Amino acid sequence: MRRRDRPRDRWLIEYLKENAAFRRYVLRELEQRGPLLSREIADHKPSRREAHRWWGERKMGLMLGILNARGEVAVVGRQGKQRIWDLSERWYPPTETVRLPTATRLLLERRRRALGVWLEKGRLHLHPEADDRPVPERTTLLGPFDRLIHDRDRAEALWDFFYRIEIYVPAAKREYGYYVLPILHGDRLIGRFDPVHDKKTGVLRVNTVHAEPGAPADAWPSVRAALDDLAKWVGAEEVILPRLPRPWR
Repeated sequence: MRRRDRPRDRWLIEYLKENAAFRRYVLRELEQRGPLLSREIADHKPSRREAHRWWGERKMGLMLGILNARGEVAVVGRQGKQRIWDLSERWYPPTETVRLPTATRLLLERRRRALGVWLEKGRLHLHPEADDRPVPERTTLLGPFDRLIHDRDRAEALWDFFYRIEIYVPAAKREYGYYVLPILHGDRLIGRFDPVHDKKTGVLRVNTVHAEPGAPADAWPSVRAALDDLAKWVGAEEVILPRLPRPWR
């Protein structure tokens, strides 16, 4: 939380130096009255309001976010969609201070252990403690940031599954759709959906369905069940499908 080696870290440190009085004010308010919603902390008038597309005119959200990134304040709950803030020392347990090189090494080891297999310099590496037991025969849809596919290059190396988020790609140039969800079937990625939930009509409309080469035809019932689970989770009462790819027609 105190690293200084990234460009963003240098910007955060410089911002806190330039706004030292603002920082002290926010920490004092939390110390005396916390936990608090950001709107419960009055503006720091010397900092003045300025329009900004990310945090609006108030700079309170910006300051709280920076202090959170530096480990001085913590999100300790939520009230609806609003975060509740407090001093981190009241919520984080005491711990020893770890030097950055040691922390970096430990974090890397934990990430590799959690992944089991990672990609480095174009080669796949297997962690010695990786679990090689058979994967349960279940089917589910993966979110774009699921850790299984978060590293796009790793996913492509493991499954020959090219996956990119196309939200920012012009509609005419999209290959698979706006918000595509990969389909995990057992230990294989066998396809992808591009669903959209119309809350007004209660319909989950699937714009496109793509099956990967070699996708098993008999997987469709479990794929459809996973889609129905998604519909139930978002509160849709009906699922509308497009024309299905050949193995699932």
